[in-house]
Amino acid sequence: MSSNQVSVTDTHQQQLQALYLENRRQRFKSEINRLTGGDMQALLDPQPQAEDLSFLLTYVYAWHWLRQHVAVEYHRALLAPFRGSARAFLMEMLEESESADDFVRAYIDHWLASPGPGPAQREQLFRLLQRRDNDPNRLRQDILAIWRNLQLFTQPDKQHYARIARIERNRYGDTLGEADRKRLALVDSLPGMPKKQQQFGKLGLIPHMGCPQTCRHCMFIWRPFVRSEENPDQLYELVDAHTQSVLFTGGDLTRHMAHFYRAVGKMRHVRTFAILLNGDFAGDIVQTKALLDAMAQALKARPAGWPQAHILLQISFDEFHQEVLIDKHGQLRERIPVAKIANIVELAPRYQGIQLALLHKQNRLNFSMDLFHKGVFGRLAQELGQRGHQLQILSTAASERIKTQPGSSQRGKLIKDASFVLQQYPDAPILLTSSTIDAYGRAELLEEGESVREKEFLAEVLGRTRSPGQGFDTDLMFWFNGWATLFSAVHVCLGNVYEEGAEQVLARQRKDPLSRALADFDCRLLDFYAEKKDDLDVLVASATGPHHLFHRLTEDADMRLHMTRRLIA
Repeated sequence: MSSNQVSVTDTHQQQLQALYLENRRQRFKSEINRLTGGDMQALLDPQPQAEDLSFLLTYVYAWHWLRQHVAVEYHRALLAPFRGSARAFLMEMLEESESADDFVRAYIDHWLASPGPGPAQREQLFRLLQRRDNDPNRLRQDILAIWRNLQLFTQPDKQHYARIARIERNRYGDTLGEADRKRLALVDSLPGMPKKQQQFGKLGLIPHMGCPQTCRHCMFIWRPFVRSEENPDQLYELVDAHTQSVLFTGGDLTRHMAHFYRAVGKMRHVRTFAILLNGDFAGDIVQTKALLDAMAQALKARPAGWPQAHILLQISFDEFHQEVLIDKHGQLRERIPVAKIANIVELAPRYQGIQLALLHKQNRLNFSMDLFHKGVFGRLAQELGQRGHQLQILSTAASERIKTQPGSSQRGKLIKDASFVLQQYPDAPILLTSSTIDAYGRAELLEEGESVREKEFLAEVLGRTRSPGQGFDTDLMFWFNGWATLFSAVHVCLGNVYEEGAEQVLARQRKDPLSRALADFDCRLLDFYAEKKDDLDVLVASATGPHHLFHRLTEDADMRLHMTRRLIA
């Protein structure tokens, strides 16, 4: 056995190895298919002989991808299923080449030693050689120069994340700075709308911004500091007066549950108390029961005569939170073990007043019932089955829009929502809702095959002047440091309720033309952006959907000020 191979004897490690290889192999295959399907040629255009270069450069990409994303001891196992194909020689070169230079040299030598005519890759190589006076060394040097010019895999992911984190830190550092204050002054100067008791479908509270995990799809790398408010009753009173539904969020709030329990006992009019957690608290049945008991006790402690309330416990559950990783000791582990989610699923149905919802991210499995038999849900079903439970799918609901399956040209509606039960608790349905990922934060580095994108929706939006009601959720999110931001665009801040008072912030929410433009995907914002910056075409081309595009258009405080001026003019 090669010193670069790994021998796994522990049963659990063997199971994790199978999951690790399945995930990395699918990603590898998706990237190869994407690039050989035309994306590498598009990257190379207008390079002469781009079509002939694209296959070889795809596998130079593959050589780098393997070393960036797969531990070297798993290279052979990952490539093994592909060794029986006509490209077996490529798999051997990918594994054994010590450098990209070695790989290109081996590729050229392989075809020079192969009798013709065909296949197509051999003919491509000979055409490339012919343009270089049949000089293999010259071709090799040209290939490597062309590769370097593509500027791919020039840094490890950690350095890319650090760059994005600096951008995020600067962005949130500008919150309520000079440009934002000028913008809000413009909004304040607009004619007032009739004052009435403003009611929202929901409001949000952010006691803290932080999460110990580093999931690859997370929209945050750097999170704004939220100073601790041990008695934020002012915010509770504000929210209670304006909604019957509140969401506690901000990463993972496991260490800040006291705020949530206090809110349940303070907000008389709120009927739905939602909270988003990552499930890491559920280390065993005892720990899981302790948190659920505390939630149930908070509901029970509400004063007699108050409206009945319930808790919506939202748990992140997807291929990223449950991804299999290699730790610093070389051991495989799940980021957040599926067993922890199973603990929650196993216990939550026993609690009246607590509705469990698993929050999932759309991927290729969403396009069929494979969603429930493979991937992370399949792992959950298997874990629960080992405990003697059976899952029954009660209902599924399709997405409103047609979407394209990742790594494929197939289009159709996908499973967006579902409900299921444990057969032991047939009257306690558990919800599953699956949403898209936009390329914010860490997700900027996700590969195209890993998630469903909204390119078709983006094209529809850009084909209209406005898309009323299809844009950003502009209900308010209140931070414990006083900020009031838009619910799904937290970079747009409407003031500080501690310093300016709730009425002024609420008045801004009613009047702000930029908030309305984001809610309606008002395409005038693209024109206003282009008045100040020259990279609009780049933003449109790289956007994963309309929310991603409009978020990027408005991330800069000076740009938000400019757009507000133009909307008012």
